[in-house]
Amino acid sequence: MDWKEKLKAAVEELRWVIPDKVGVVFSGGLDSSFLAYISNMWDKDVHLYSAGTIDSADFNWVFKAADYLGLPLKFITIDENNILDSIKMIKRIDPNSDALQVLFDIPLYFVSSVAYESNLVSGQGSDELFLGYRKYEKNDTSSKDLEKLLNRDLPREIKIAKNFGKTLIAPYLNDSFMDVAKNIPFEFKIADGIHKKILREVAIEYGLNPEIAMRPKKSAQYSSGVKYLIEKIAKNNGKKVYEFIRDL
Repeated sequence: MDWKEKLKAAVEELRWVIPDKVGVVFSGGLDSSFLAYISNMWDKDVHLYSAGTIDSADFNWVFKAADYLGLPLKFITIDENNILDSIKMIKRIDPNSDALQVLFDIPLYFVSSVAYESNLVSGQGSDELFLGYRKYEKNDTSSKDLEKLLNRDLPREIKIAKNFGKTLIAPYLNDSFMDVAKNIPFEFKIADGIHKKILREVAIEYGLNPEIAMRPKKSAQYSSGVKYLIEKIAKNNGKKVYEFIRDL
């Protein structure tokens, strides 16, 4: 079975999932970049939004990636003056959120708050479907992680976007796309030390810049700089990160 061709067919179906005018929650990584790229290829009106600290790993890279894509980018700066409100709101939406979940969702909060488009596209689900996390090399818990994403994390993120009048769309979590991705064998997803290998290859064959397509995976809370910013604020208050977030 030619899994690459099956995946390409599933990608083509996303044409009908992604609205004609969208804002992309953009990190400059494979997942959001590929969605932005194919949306633009399909003549959709695409605007990129990224949020992080000015000293974050994402700051310089997202502008370079946006140039590669030829798409407009708005970068929202996160600092000590505005990050606490985002944490409080995320906690109000889901009081059971742990510190890691809150930190992960902070960039989405800021993008949702400033985006002009009513529909936002997220790359959520790709890591679980294509084994993007290093932990899957030894213990493939992707099915369990995907279930948690669908039943807990995605609904919370949809609520965050809705708080600002936005609709959050996660194309990789479209049912027909998931049906294909879940059945692709492990060795097509992790091979030669490369995670999400088949998705990276398909993206390059579509025309995505290889530097973007092959960029190593970094979790949003780290690449955006929010984890380090909160660590600094928490330390100044004599607390650990989880304690500071819990007590806000």
